[in-house]
Amino acid sequence: MKATELREKSDGELRETLSELRKDLFQAQFRAGQDEVEERGKTRKMRRDVARILTVMTERKSVGQES
Repeated sequence: MKATELREKSDGELRETLSELRKDLFQAQFRAGQDEVEERGKTRKMRRDVARILTVMTERKSVGQES
C-alpha cells in the first residue's frame, strides 16, 4: 500500500483498514511463532502498512490543528 493511495481514503476508511491490518498482523505473528517461515516477510510488510496509515492519520490531525 502506498502513502498516496492512503491519502485518497477518508478517515473512516483509514480506521477500518488499520483495524483489519492489525487483526491480520496479529494472526500472522501468531503463525510465525509456530515456525511458518513464509509469514515473516508478510508481517514485515503489514507492520510497514500500519505505520504508513498511522503517519497519514497523524498528518491529517496536525493539519487540522494548524487551521
